Amino acid sequence: MVATVGGFMQSTAQGWLVLEITNSPGLLGVVAAAAGLPTLFLAAVAGVLADRLDRRRLLVATNLAGALFAAILALLTTLDAVEYWEVLVLAFLNGVALTVQMPATQAVVSTIVDRTSIGNAVALNSAQYNLARILAPAVAGIAIAAGGLAIGFWVNAVALLLVAVLLSGLAIPGPRELDRVQAALWRDLSDGLRYVAANRVLAIVVVLPAVPALFVLNYLTFIPVYARDILETGPLGLGLLTGSIGIGALVGALSVATLRPSGGSGRLMLTGLAVVAAGLSAFALSRSLPLSMLALAVMGAFQVTYYSTTNTLIQVLSPARLRGRILSLYVLTSIGLIPIANLVGGAIAERTGVPAVLAVGGAVTVVVAVLTAALEPRIAGLRAATLARQLPGSD
Repeated sequence: MVATVGGFMQSTAQGWLVLEITNSPGLLGVVAAAAGLPTLFLAAVAGVLADRLDRRRLLVATNLAGALFAAILALLTTLDAVEYWEVLVLAFLNGVALTVQMPATQAVVSTIVDRTSIGNAVALNSAQYNLARILAPAVAGIAIAAGGLAIGFWVNAVALLLVAVLLSGLAIPGPRELDRVQAALWRDLSDGLRYVAANRVLAIVVVLPAVPALFVLNYLTFIPVYARDILETGPLGLGLLTGSIGIGALVGALSVATLRPSGGSGRLMLTGLAVVAAGLSAFALSRSLPLSMLALAVMGAFQVTYYSTTNTLIQVLSPARLRGRILSLYVLTSIGLIPIANLVGGAIAERTGVPAVLAVGGAVTVVVAVLTAALEPRIAGLRAATLARQLPGSD
């Protein structure tokens, strides 16, 4: 949660900083794309690293790297010497650190939590993540309005340094000796790909997040445009809009943890995706701050529902020896494709406006969710609790 608070404060401040420097939604999308490009190209490799290296050391190193990049951006902003290209480069480097970190972070869950409780653990982790999402953007918005744009960057630098220190003292289990595949890197990658390709249901669950990555999640990049230009609410409005996502997401995470402690079902996953997409279209067309906040809160709640359920289903469908690699494919589809959406969406938004890009993206995603349910009914029939009981030997 410490790292999450720092991350959200930095992302809120960074979006406003780029908009101030460039006054361009397209260039705002380029920075977001730079941050996500490493995930597109390195996610699968990061999954192999998560399966082969000491995860504690890997997490400590990546958090230290993130702290360094945040401190550099904080110093440049404090000295009023920051330029667009510097933000671009630092966003890319930070993206590399996060890409290496994510599969290891996901894989750790399965090594310290009983399989039947994975759904509850994932949901509780989402709860802390989204509690921070409520608090951090609001604080960052107040800081920006008060003239403290660099505060978000400094907070993130200190937070990641503290997290690295905390992780260094934890007894995080590494990959078991029998599970360490000392093969060539590319053969390790192909093992994970072959396993997913041979399981149609797992393949759909892993690939489906590519749809919101391409058509939905770029709304996060364009929220500063809504706050400043469309709703005309300024930095405080930016904090309120981003915080609304967190409020909804926290409610969604606690609901999943309480009502679906085993991790939910395929039907819940598809419902969550469809509601998120419908909420996006409503947000895109709204010109009222309260209505926009409500739409974002609904999106936040069902976004957590969708991703928590997807994560849990992948965890229980994957054997331990391949879990890091399969989770890295999930990271690739759920996050790695976002840079493409940001680049294309930013370019289109320069011509047609941001609302049109988001409204069409929401409509396309609803259609895909409905078609998935209709064409592959086994997806809706998945039950995380049943899978956890049926596959006790998959480790």
